[in-house]
Amino acid sequence: MSLHDEKEIEKLLENFTPMIKSKLEREDLEQELKMKICEKAEMLLCQEVPGFWEFITELLKVL
Repeated sequence: MSLHDEKEIEKLLENFTPMIKSKLEREDLEQELKMKICEKAEMLLCQEVPGFWEFITELLKVL
């Protein structure tokens, strides 16, 4: 994961932190929730998206 991706995940966590704190009273749950957000964000950032023509080729195979 690149430094840019890490900064984006940090920004995502900063945006969610006030909502998390208002809904949860236990710090351990807050940490767990933040870890899950990081895991899911990393998973989404690491997914490879097909190019336009790759997508069209695969779509035509299905049709």
